[in-house]
Amino acid sequence: MSVAYRADIDGLRAIAVLLVVFNHLGWSWFSGGYIGVDIFFVISGYLITSILIKQLTEQRFSIAHFYKKRVLRLAPAFFTVLATVSVLAWQVMLPDELIKYAQSALYGTFLMANLHMQNEVGDYFSQSVDTIPLLHLWSLGVEEQFYIFWPLILALVFKARLRRGLWVVIVGAILASLYYAQQQLQINAHKAYYSMPVRAFELLLGALIIFLPKIKLPQLLLRVLVSVCLVVIMVIATCFDQHTPFPGLMALIPCIATALMIYFGQFTKSHNPLLNHVLSLWIGKISYPLYLWHWPVIVFAGFYLLPNTLLTQLCILVITVLLAWITYRYIEQPTQRFAHAAPWRVIGVGFMLPALSVAGSAKMVEQYAGFPERFSYTVHAQLEALNSFAHRLRAECIGYPSAERFSSAETCRLGVDKAEVDFILIGDSHANSATGMFDLWAKDAGLRGYDVTQSSTLYLPQVERLARNGSTWQINTAFKRRNDAITAHLSQQHYPMVVLTGYYHAYLGQTLKLQDGVHQQRQAILYQGLKRAITHAEQASDQVILLLDVPELSNMSADCHMRAEILQRDMACSFSKANEAQVAAEFEQILIRLKSDFPHVKLIDPKDVLCKADLCQSSMDGIPIYRNKDDDHLSFQGAQAIGRAYLEKFGNPLQ
Repeated sequence: MSVAYRADIDGLRAIAVLLVVFNHLGWSWFSGGYIGVDIFFVISGYLITSILIKQLTEQRFSIAHFYKKRVLRLAPAFFTVLATVSVLAWQVMLPDELIKYAQSALYGTFLMANLHMQNEVGDYFSQSVDTIPLLHLWSLGVEEQFYIFWPLILALVFKARLRRGLWVVIVGAILASLYYAQQQLQINAHKAYYSMPVRAFELLLGALIIFLPKIKLPQLLLRVLVSVCLVVIMVIATCFDQHTPFPGLMALIPCIATALMIYFGQFTKSHNPLLNHVLSLWIGKISYPLYLWHWPVIVFAGFYLLPNTLLTQLCILVITVLLAWITYRYIEQPTQRFAHAAPWRVIGVGFMLPALSVAGSAKMVEQYAGFPERFSYTVHAQLEALNSFAHRLRAECIGYPSAERFSSAETCRLGVDKAEVDFILIGDSHANSATGMFDLWAKDAGLRGYDVTQSSTLYLPQVERLARNGSTWQINTAFKRRNDAITAHLSQQHYPMVVLTGYYHAYLGQTLKLQDGVHQQRQAILYQGLKRAITHAEQASDQVILLLDVPELSNMSADCHMRAEILQRDMACSFSKANEAQVAAEFEQILIRLKSDFPHVKLIDPKDVLCKADLCQSSMDGIPIYRNKDDDHLSFQGAQAIGRAYLEKFGNPLQ
């Protein structure tokens, strides 16, 4: 009923799971370690199809027996991990987080985690996923959705006596899935990442191995071919990164390399020293629980405010391996004694009963709004500050109603209610996130302001902004349209003050490009763009104010103080500016030139109250400065806290 055991496949499993773990730990040498999941898909496609073909050939296939085996293979470790993670989630997750966690547990249990992550999470590589402990279950969803259809397709093929043409069906399905994958990458790469039809060709490549002809090659050549494929996988794991268009054609490389290793490996008589090493075989045997445990351990290390250091990462690795071994030894192996039990009993007790328990628990969490009474008033006050998003509070003032048109000065008023507008605030989402401090300063000075902001749009006249889309760069047309509209507005209006600000450092990084048709280097383009912006602002006002940006959080979450309150830990929650020192130095050179060009421009630097030397605070007077799950935008209340501190130390900068 089963296929012959192959040690080299356990070794391949070990490589796959370690690549994924190393990638999730953030080890830069394994930026493409996510291909480990694709390796698993190919292995699974080969093994499951081998078993199905054998059973169908011997006329022993039973759909009930097949799903019983899947339950015995997956459910014991899955529900063990889920139960443990749920206890931890109850202890440290906030109400909204617990509700989202319960939803992800429900979808994960019923094999739809990929659909949930596709719709609710989006970009697999974004920072927001660092607080989603069940994110990795998307791959189980893909695999099990595939196995809803694949056994039935094979059974129909055998019943129709078309087995000899099965390889044609598989090749056709591979090509169709690959074509669909490439199409979806162009439409929405983030959603394509989680899609079963997009990933189907990877499992089918594993299935195709069974139908390839037997070959007779020299043993030395076979060993060399296996080693070459292994080298290809390791090179890809170090060369691919989050910007590689994936899956699709690029996924073919690791998948074909894996398929060839499995194919050639069945003919070799000697062992590969890496694949068949005793440690590789041991890790291969515990690879499934190792995969299940690793991501929750990483996520909860963050929840428990452990520093993101090499020592912490090594401890996470050791803990994960230990938990995986315990699960394999004391959960997975003992449950195999039910291999001869009736399918209805295994599926009912082993899956449906715990699954219904998860569904009931998830419904209760949702009904009771995440049980907010678990936390103190202080925690709820900090959470309110974290979630005071300026782009929601002032939604009609950021990019609204269009790039070419602004909301009215009445709709987007800052400060006091009076007839004359004393200043206009221009910039991107960082300008929007600073509205809390300008509203506070304006009220203190008896002034009225008007904010005109748009995401991803620093005011840089005659400059185009390009963002990466997979391997290509695309022009953000709204950027230029909004800036042309601002230039036209300033040419027709006069304000006592014009305030310019934005996410300056982003324009010196690697995630976007600028072009002005004249200069090549980003520093020169940014400098010339800001120079034109200040020139237009001076012509339209009596005073130009340049608000400098806040530093980016490094190795810390915005909710550090709130987490410390939950855990009853006394933590400074300060962070270093060192990680952006190079970009800061580049912008400082631009700023020096702008000061020389425009000596009357007034500078306001929030770091004067937020930082001392190289250390900066992530909260002030118990109020989180940055918005929730963000490392560079201020919360509205956080901006107000900075504004109050600036008033106390330097007076009102608008007077």
